[in-house]
Order: sequence, then C-alpha cells, then structure tokens
Amino acid sequence: MDAFAKFVVTVSLISLATAGGYFARRLRIVPEKASHPLMTFITIVGYPSVGFLSIWRLGPGLADLALPAMGMIQLVIIALICIPLSRLITSDRKERGLFAISSAAGNWAYTMGGFVAFIIYRAQGLGLASIYCLFFTPALVFVYYPIARHFTSSDKQRISLVKLMFRSVLDIRAIGLAASITALCLSLGGVAWPESLDKFPLLDILMLIMIPLSYFSIGLRLHGAHFWQLRKMILALAGMRFIFSGLVAMAVVWLAGFTPWELSPMARGVFYIEAIVPTAVMMVAVANMFDLRPREGSALFVANTLMYLVIILPLVLWFFS
Repeated sequence: MDAFAKFVVTVSLISLATAGGYFARRLRIVPEKASHPLMTFITIVGYPSVGFLSIWRLGPGLADLALPAMGMIQLVIIALICIPLSRLITSDRKERGLFAISSAAGNWAYTMGGFVAFIIYRAQGLGLASIYCLFFTPALVFVYYPIARHFTSSDKQRISLVKLMFRSVLDIRAIGLAASITALCLSLGGVAWPESLDKFPLLDILMLIMIPLSYFSIGLRLHGAHFWQLRKMILALAGMRFIFSGLVAMAVVWLAGFTPWELSPMARGVFYIEAIVPTAVMMVAVANMFDLRPREGSALFVANTLMYLVIILPLVLWFFS
C-alpha cells in the first residue's frame, strides 16, 4: 500500500467513526453519556490488550527502552516553555493551563501515533509506539495534574498531589501500564511469542475494532462551539505540536547520540512520528476533571486533529513510506 492509499484509509477510518458518533448523538440514536462506558472499555481492555500483544511480539532490546525516557524529557521541555508562553496567547488563567496541557500532551497511543506507526512499520512500529507510551501514566501524575491544579480556580478540585498519585496508579484505568510492563518482562526474559498467534491476525482485528470505537466515542462528545473564539490558540497549538515539538525531538535524538542509548533507525522513526502527533484525547479528560474550560478543550482537540489529518499526516506518510 503506497503513501496515498495509507492516507486515504487512515483519514476515512477516523473521519467516518467520528462523524458516526456525532450524528448518532444529534439524531438521538446513541446518548452522549454512552461515551463514558465506551471510553472506559477502551481504556481498561483495548489499550492494555493492544499494548501487551504488540510489545511482547516485538521483543524489544534494552536500547529501545530509552524511548519513553526521551518522550518524557521532550514533554517536560514543552510544558515548561508553554506555561510562561501562554501569557501571550490568552489572559484567561484556565485557558492558559489548557494551552500548556494541550501543547505537551500528544495522541501517542493507537488512536493516532501508534496507528500511524502501525501502517508504516506494521506490528514492530506499533510495539515501539506502545513502549514509547510507557511514560504516559507518570506524565499524567507528575506533569498534567500539577499544571491543571496550578491553573484551576475551583477549590473543590484542589486535591493533594499524593492523593492524585495514588488514585492514578491504583485506578483500574492504569492497567495499561501493568500490561505493558508485563509484556516487557516476557520479552526481556526470553519468553517466546506463541507462533500460533501469527496464524490468527488478533492484533489487526483489535486495531480495526478499537480505532473506530475510540473515535465514535469522541464523536459522541463533539460540539461545534468556540472554534472562532479560539482561533489564536488553535494556531498557537498547531505551531507547538507540529513544529516546535518536532524541533525538540530532533534535539533530544541528537543528544542521545552521545550516550550508550542511541535509538535504532526504526525506533528513531517512531520517535519522530510520535513527536508531531496532534493533541491528546486525555487532554480533554483532564480539562473536564479540573474544570479547565472543557468545551474549549474539545474544540482544540478537534481543530488540531483535523489540521494534522489534512496537512501533517500526508507529509508523514509520504516521507516515511
């Protein structure tokens, strides 16, 4: 499949699933509240299953484990720069926090970055993308939550950092981290991938189910307000996610070349793919949790994702193919 065909398949799958959710809600076929159990199922079953299978099948080397560390470094750099930069984008305190989180958070998992890595590098790319995402839960606890707590003005949401840490790590929705670590232990411990699973395309089937289901859930929550009012922030977010984040990734990879943990060529490709994905679905969830302008967060997510699909993704598929 050439780059253009991959682009058409990717955009069609995401667009149709999102539109399906949107119109299902508008026509009152499926209620908006159905998004919550769907996303819960995806979080505790879909993400862990795909991550477990792809990492175990990959059999990663120790050098590839530098991926999540490098991703965390890149995220922290972007967050630290965007916090003061947000003053130039908006004077609203909550919108400043929303901009910082949306700039630092990427859609790295198989709902975007992992999916792109999958269609370019197949199962190996998805496995590396899953390894890359290992830093997500620590980032959620140690970066996103503190930023959200700093910028929120709601006293009832001011939960102590210790409680947030325990809630995040011990929550059933964090099971994906345990699944990925288990798969890593199997791979590094020399436990062979069952050859019988190669005869049944389980990973491909899971991808074809979970990708549409994820974006259908997003479509259920989709509302069209605030796009024009947020035009300045939308453009600024595009610059941070698609240009500045890529430059930071290049700098991190260059510095890693002076260490024993230099990435393999495929891991380096996955790192660059993940560096410039659009903002994360989890950004909207954090905005809702801390009352950081959640409707604006939804508009930012949709606008940034559309810009990625129309402008950035064709370039990524062409370059890597």
